[in-house]
Amino acid sequence: MRFRTEIPPFRAPFTLSPEAPAVMLGSCFSDHVSTRMRAGLWKVVNPFGTLFNPISIAAAVRLSLLPEDQALSSFRKSLFGNSPVHSRFFGSRMSGADSQSAEQRFIAAYHAIREALASAEALFVTFGTAWVYALSSDPEMIVGNCHKQPASFFIRRRLSVQEIVEEWSSLASVIRSHFPNLHLIFTVSPVRHLKDGFEGNSRSKAVLQLAIEQLLDSVPDSFYFPAFELINDDLRDYRFYGPDLVHPSQQAVDYVWERFKDTFLDATGVSILREGERITAACAHRPLILEPGSETTRDNTLKALVYDFLNRHPSMLSPL
Repeated sequence: MRFRTEIPPFRAPFTLSPEAPAVMLGSCFSDHVSTRMRAGLWKVVNPFGTLFNPISIAAAVRLSLLPEDQALSSFRKSLFGNSPVHSRFFGSRMSGADSQSAEQRFIAAYHAIREALASAEALFVTFGTAWVYALSSDPEMIVGNCHKQPASFFIRRRLSVQEIVEEWSSLASVIRSHFPNLHLIFTVSPVRHLKDGFEGNSRSKAVLQLAIEQLLDSVPDSFYFPAFELINDDLRDYRFYGPDLVHPSQQAVDYVWERFKDTFLDATGVSILREGERITAACAHRPLILEPGSETTRDNTLKALVYDFLNRHPSMLSPL
């Protein structure tokens, strides 16, 4: 007797190496996977923070591909407020106490993503919702975050499949011109947006799924990772959600992470990440009872482990 449907293991048509950087953009589900990647000392960047809708994610990528002076000029035009200062393009990660600090955060993120993309094998894009908010004063301006401003400032609508496909088909061509060997990996966040209502959330996710289906047909070297299906069809149980019954639990994230590794890594890549995870765990461990001089001995041992690891895998993260 079977009590759940399991998605069979599957392999991507390419293999990624944790010795090459990866870039994560999009919904907060990207943060969950990024955290697991970093725990294995895989250099992954998610510099712009949480972005939920496909148009705002695309806008962040386009900014990243502009020359620095043009990107900074566009970012400045998106700023509003006094203290703090926010950007229409991004969430609070790109906010600052004043415009100068916000610009400094943006420039740091800009350089981080460009540096990573220069040697990355994969760009992971997680769509969270098809619902967007545009400025009432400028309906063409879809914001990345409302920053708790009054609802009257915005027009709320749902993107169409065609809008998403046109934007990302165009953007994919630009990405290919800069990084011809980059794998573009789409996924839909399993996090439910219940503020849109149950029907609104379901239809939103359906729009994202249909858009990605068309993109996979038209964008070369693109791939879909079924994070949404792993949570909602494979696990499919509220015990795999957090207390809010919206976000996946740690156990669910662990399950998706294991399938992620099965999909994209070979035995060598998995072995490297396991070694990195052991080093990360060792660095986080602090004995309750310390003998005189034992802390120095422990630190020296850890440093030797880290240096040996980085000598063999110089592009990995350092936990020190």
